[in-house]
Amino acid sequence: MIARLPIFVLSVACLLCAGSALADDDDDEARALRAAGDLRPLSELIEHVESTCQGRFVETELEEDDGVWVYEIKLLGPAGDVAELEYDARDFDLLEAEGKRLDRLGCVPAGTPD
Repeated sequence: MIARLPIFVLSVACLLCAGSALADDDDDEARALRAAGDLRPLSELIEHVESTCQGRFVETELEEDDGVWVYEIKLLGPAGDVAELEYDARDFDLLEAEGKRLDRLGCVPAGTPD
């Protein structure tokens, strides 16, 4: 069962301008998850993805999937395709990737589950 915790739905411009995009109600939970080691800060994931992927952020969500916290990132790829990448929130391992022409992102290894 997937329980969604909508932390933010932002464009890159909003992320850069707003600083912290957590809603007040979700901020305490996110801090507790970080303190427990279940969640690394979104800013670190953004830095990681921007340094490895050819794409632009469209949307980000934090979800719990079978007890594992997952960042779901939507990127607009260089060919205009939307890709959805799911990263483990603890260590940023790429868990799944969906979309067309994922190879053009440059950060999705062949064989990544979709």
